[in-house]
Amino acid sequence: MKLGISMLVVGLLFAGFGFFLWNYASLGGLSGSPAWGFPQEVAMVKAIGMGMTVFGGGLTIGGIVRMIVKR
Repeated sequence: MKLGISMLVVGLLFAGFGFFLWNYASLGGLSGSPAWGFPQEVAMVKAIGMGMTVFGGGLTIGGIVRMIVKR
């Protein structure tokens, strides 16, 4: 039960931060910055955010399934 809850919490944190990165890069938050001005870098941050969201969602679903199966 403890592992399922920790998987759920960590997964939600990953998914939340990934969603933030994905939307921040999509809305042009990185375009105005001199360090992130190139479209390749913005696309890279979007891809990282998308990957973190998918990974966090999978970890969250795995935690829920683990809690249900363990019980």
